[in-house]
Amino acid sequence: MKYFERIAEGIDTSPFLAELAANSELWDVDASRQEKIVTQRETQAITLRSHANQAALDSRVRRAKPLGYKGRPSEMSARLPVASNFVDQLAKDMNGTLGRAVMANIRPHGKVYRHTDDGLYWLLRDRYHLVLKSVAGSRLTAGGEQVLMRAGELWWFDPTVPHEAFNDSDEDRIHIIADVMSPHSMQTFRKRLARSPLKRCRAFANAAFKGAAWTVRERFHGAGA
Repeated sequence: MKYFERIAEGIDTSPFLAELAANSELWDVDASRQEKIVTQRETQAITLRSHANQAALDSRVRRAKPLGYKGRPSEMSARLPVASNFVDQLAKDMNGTLGRAVMANIRPHGKVYRHTDDGLYWLLRDRYHLVLKSVAGSRLTAGGEQVLMRAGELWWFDPTVPHEAFNDSDEDRIHIIADVMSPHSMQTFRKRLARSPLKRCRAFANAAFKGAAWTVRERFHGAGA
């Protein structure tokens, strides 16, 4: 497969789910992702690492500052030490730098609608999914390929092609999702450039334009981060 790779399996998810159950109110702290990003309207998220405090604003930062973006611990992450330590260790194992990391839930019989993450931030990073809970298996499609991820599995997948995700069960589907820039992601980046060079050049130009606009915003209005 070109767009998916299972990295590990048999990871004990019970410590993650236990701390999440003890802090379930965190799902309601920031609803901006599902309220302002239409493809995420049937989801919930808890931010573990980000640049900006609000999820919808952080998406704009990723587009404006793709090279310098570094995920900083959120206030919520202190209450989720197992998940927080996991994403830090994942980046360390990859000899990389952690970008955004979240715990993401698709509601029962919900989905993440088809979209493409094609900005420079995403082109430069690998994305990893740790499946914490998925009764029916987590069905994801990307670039014409489809996989069924199971609880306890860690997957790499390429979000820079059209993709969508489904929860075909009556219960929540919960993943940890982390972006890592590393030597491995630079290899992935070169493959992405070769796959669609003109589109990737536009991503560079778009990042440069948005980065200049963001610099002006920070200087005169503050970033809201």
